[in-house]
Amino acid sequence: MLECGAMEAKAPIEMQWKVCPAKLYPKKALWAAVFIFAIGFAIASSGFVLGLALGAVLVGTQSIFFFTTTYTINAKGLFAKFPIRKKQYTWEQVRRVKFFKEACFLFTRTKPSNMDGWSGITVMYGDKQDEVIAAIKSHLLEGTAI
Repeated sequence: MLECGAMEAKAPIEMQWKVCPAKLYPKKALWAAVFIFAIGFAIASSGFVLGLALGAVLVGTQSIFFFTTTYTINAKGLFAKFPIRKKQYTWEQVRRVKFFKEACFLFTRTKPSNMDGWSGITVMYGDKQDEVIAAIKSHLLEGTAI
């Protein structure tokens, strides 16, 4: 039985979802593909193999946008399986979280830094914004900056 003023503890939410930003934003995907094709074609006019190689590099740098990413939230942490690599943060590693309209960022540093791009992870919501935010908040340790 709960005492007056006591809150019932909520169980942390576990979930998995997939996001492909190119499917969510087809116009941006089209323009990005046209741009990459144009750059690759321009380079290929001086060297076909070089054009293909650098075109592949451009696609690779944008792989998180063009291809599906699978996110998993569980009691251990957040796991992201990107097309080329995997990244995982335990909840103990997450020191700061910033929530935005289309994504949130989990950082291993308490204070903002120029290193945030290398010490953080982008979590795209897809069509599950409310569920993802609730799941992340349910696992954050006390004292994590939001």
